[in-house]
Amino acid sequence: MLEIKNLSKKFKKNDRYSLKDVSFKVEQGEIVGLIGKNGAGKTTLMKLIAKAIKPTSGDVLINEKSILTTSNGLKDFGFMIESALFNHLNALDHLKYFISLNGKETHYQNIEEVLKLVDLWEKRKVNPNNFSFGMKQRLSLAVCLVTEPKILILDEPFVGLDPNGVEKLISTLQQWVQKQDTAIIISSHQLSELEAICNRYLFIDNGELKEDFNSEKNDGTIIELNKDFVLTSVFKEKYKDYIAITSANNVIEVTTKKDILNELLSDLIQEYKILSIKDKKDYIHQKFKGENR
Repeated sequence: MLEIKNLSKKFKKNDRYSLKDVSFKVEQGEIVGLIGKNGAGKTTLMKLIAKAIKPTSGDVLINEKSILTTSNGLKDFGFMIESALFNHLNALDHLKYFISLNGKETHYQNIEEVLKLVDLWEKRKVNPNNFSFGMKQRLSLAVCLVTEPKILILDEPFVGLDPNGVEKLISTLQQWVQKQDTAIIISSHQLSELEAICNRYLFIDNGELKEDFNSEKNDGTIIELNKDFVLTSVFKEKYKDYIAITSANNVIEVTTKKDILNELLSDLIQEYKILSIKDKKDYIHQKFKGENR
């Protein structure tokens, strides 16, 4: 569905790349958590997808077509990146205005449903300058959803929300994905927020994609090796159904089956030095804390 292909960005005044050779795919219905410390490149990546800035190299494709060279290439996207609201427009008029710019005539039929989904239908005639921060966040989300996007790009949507607001926003997103089969890329500084909604994590550090983990099953084992793992015919024949190589080529993921794990470790030490063995969930938590120090 969405493919990020060797995407890089180097700003003129910077010596280093803000984003360097990042590649990944997001399929329909996936909710992908984007994690990294401040300045890691998360927002740069999202702005490149939004065409707010131009890449130095690489491409962004949806259904194998480049959005960078296609007119109206963002029609299937909804964005919540540094969202701005207009105090002279009430909540209802915000959605109408956005549909007039980016939507179809039929999308006006979605307004009531979407405002009810974010719990703002009763406040539809109120201007956002009278809203709490959480209500403004929900209105920004409603603007994203009203045109039925196939992909949502949400940059720190939980910032400033109290626990009840976070729970409400997560519930809204889960309901929307279940109904629309939408793909979401979402960033947050709180792993607990992402754990509640994401089925996959992307870890970005210094502009590079370091890890790519499916999080639907947290009962795996992560093995870190001293060098890149090579899936030779011997390993492939014995462990093809139990082992996966992550985007960090020296880190492998193994399904938790004690007999398989013990046999694999015996084979691994013939060719590699094992640096660490961790429960998958513990590894993700440790990685998250390291990225957000």
